[in-house]
Amino acid sequence: MNTSRSLLRVTLVCAIAACGHFVPTQAEAQNFAKTLRKAQAGNAKAQYELAGDYYSGTGVGKDPQQGLLWLKKSASQGYDWAEKALGVMYQDGYPTTGIPKNPHQAALWFRKAARQQNAPAQTRLAQMLAAGLISKQEANWRAPDQVVDAKTAASKAFSLAEVEKGLSGGITCKRLATLIDKFKVDFMLTADLRQRLSSAGADDTLLTVISASRRSL
Repeated sequence: MNTSRSLLRVTLVCAIAACGHFVPTQAEAQNFAKTLRKAQAGNAKAQYELAGDYYSGTGVGKDPQQGLLWLKKSASQGYDWAEKALGVMYQDGYPTTGIPKNPHQAALWFRKAARQQNAPAQTRLAQMLAAGLISKQEANWRAPDQVVDAKTAASKAFSLAEVEKGLSGGITCKRLATLIDKFKVDFMLTADLRQRLSSAGADDTLLTVISASRRSL
C-alpha cells in the first residue's frame, strides 16, 4: 500500500539520517518534481509524501527541516498519516529538526489521527497509556477535546488558551485563521509563542493572521 510505505519512510528515515549522499535517478527526480507540484498546490497527501522524500533523500538531497515543514503543512490540513507521523516524532524526539521528546504533544497528534480511524495512532495511544506516559483523558481519542466556544459579534478576542484549545480540538488552521481574522486575539505573538503554537500545529498562514490580529485594548 503506497500510504503505508510513505508512512514508514517518514517516521523511520530520521534514524538513518547519517547515511551518505547519493545522486537521485532520473525517475526519482521526475517523481519528486511531480510530487512537489502537487504539494505546492495544496494537496495534503502530496505534502506528506514530499516530507518523506526530503527525509529519505528520494529524488532530492536529504533535508529534514524541509521534511518537517511539509509534514506540518499536511498535518495542518488534517491528513491523518501526517498527524500520526508527527505524533511518532514527538514520542521519540528528533532534536535535529527541533522536535523535542514530548509524550503529551505526541498524544495530541495521535488523537487527531485516531479520530479519523487511523489504527496505528489508536494503538500508540493505548501503548502510551499502558506505559504510564499519558493520562486516560489524553489517551481517549473517542471523546472530543474541548474546542473554542462559539463566537458572536459581541464576543471578546481570542485568548491564547482558546487558540491552543482550537488547535488541540481538531479545528483546522484554515478555519481558526478565519475566526481569528474576524474576532482578533488579545495577546502579542512573541517569538516564544510563535514556536509554542507552531509545535501545537499552527501553520505559517495562521501564525501570520494571529500576528496581525491583536485587538487594541
